[in-house]
Amino acid sequence: MSFYKLFRPVFFYLKAENAHNLAINFLKFLPNFVTLFCFNKKHQNLQNKVWNIDFLNPIGLAAGFDKNAQTVLTLAKFGFGFIEVGTITPKPQEGNLKPRMFRLQKDKAIINRLGFNNLGAELAAQNIEQLLHHINFAKSESNLILGINIGKNKDTKNFADDYIKMLDKFYRQATYITINISSPNTKNLRDIQKEENLEEFLQKIVAQKQNIQNKCKKNVPILLKIAPDLTEEEQEKIAKIILKQKIDGLIISNTTIDRNLNLKSSKKNEVGGLSGQPLFEKSNQVLANFYKLTKGKVPIIGVGGISNAKQAYEKIKLGASLVQIYSAFIYEGFGLVERIKKDLSKMLKEDGFENISQAIGHAQKELK
Repeated sequence: MSFYKLFRPVFFYLKAENAHNLAINFLKFLPNFVTLFCFNKKHQNLQNKVWNIDFLNPIGLAAGFDKNAQTVLTLAKFGFGFIEVGTITPKPQEGNLKPRMFRLQKDKAIINRLGFNNLGAELAAQNIEQLLHHINFAKSESNLILGINIGKNKDTKNFADDYIKMLDKFYRQATYITINISSPNTKNLRDIQKEENLEEFLQKIVAQKQNIQNKCKKNVPILLKIAPDLTEEEQEKIAKIILKQKIDGLIISNTTIDRNLNLKSSKKNEVGGLSGQPLFEKSNQVLANFYKLTKGKVPIIGVGGISNAKQAYEKIKLGASLVQIYSAFIYEGFGLVERIKKDLSKMLKEDGFENISQAIGHAQKELK
């Protein structure tokens, strides 16, 4: 039995959001205890370069777990190839009314309607500055890759203003920045994905990136996180805009509002975004579509329903350069990272791939 599984009944006894907050406090205040049995092993065949960034492995932590960048150093010890914090908004906000997070244990899934609850850009920037200061004095952690996921405040009228402010705030601190316009829990946020809004919005984002890049002489990739509930026509239009605006990457996908997924748990009809196992096939289809629509030219981070190496490998072969996990930790614990890395490395060898980069999109190439 794993270390986490000894404590899981305690966490599951608590309400989902209370358990999440307890986990953050454990990681923040008892880092040596929490990481006592961590074994961060490196696998040479999992190392890859994406956006000219060297990733030690393709397994990342998705945004949503550490919203305020409070526990990054501790999380890094679990063996992640990269960590994404947020979603962070310019001003602090409490989010939606509680309860707003629900476990679907029979489905190994989560429904949340948190609504970008976070402590705001100022505090997050301070936490990240402390993190970067620490890394400067710790060579063993100098390869930490930090993604910063940004969003808008719910009461902002001109949504582009918030994203531009956040680019200014975090560009110099981030390894990459994710533009989150696909959460279902902020009213009208997903409307930004519509063709009539998206092109003008991304033009402003790209222009602002260029301005900052020219000043600080640093190229920070800008990624767009999209919903899994887009029609094929919407996917085609978004792909054309992404190629036209030269967006650096995609994260596919956010949570789903779809409930036609054979859910068994009593909480299945709660309002909010669904993540975890039931999202796997749906997110895979969107991932595969975007890989084809962008002709493999735009690196993709695949996220949604991954709980083992086989599922991570499937997303990679469909076109993901990297993958992220989150909901599975609630059921499996952070030891899952090392298990996925070990098994994924073995699978690559069995299939005759010397490096993970050779497997990206391989399933689609076989179909041609």
